Amino acid sequence: MIDLFGIATSALRALSTRLNVTAHNIANLNTEDFRPSKTTINEDKNNGVYVTISRNSQAEEVDIAGEMTELIITESSFKANLKTLRTAEETEKSVLDIIA
Repeated sequence: MIDLFGIATSALRALSTRLNVTAHNIANLNTEDFRPSKTTINEDKNNGVYVTISRNSQAEEVDIAGEMTELIITESSFKANLKTLRTAEETEKSVLDIIA
């Protein structure tokens, strides 16, 4: 059986890390010699996800447009995973109501 709670929870953790990295990049927009970091969401062998953080070797400076795009994508992903949690909870409750 697929663990929707576990999958969505791991995604929320990864997205939280992605949000922190994006915020760090934006906060250091004007810091001399700052090299932005980037995140990659990876599939976990247990059907969840995890994030890796690396220095963006291609970026000389913070790309504010790219960072804002990351924020929009992260927000949408948060919403989708929260909806997954709500739907899983409602489905579980419905099954328990049927059994009872």
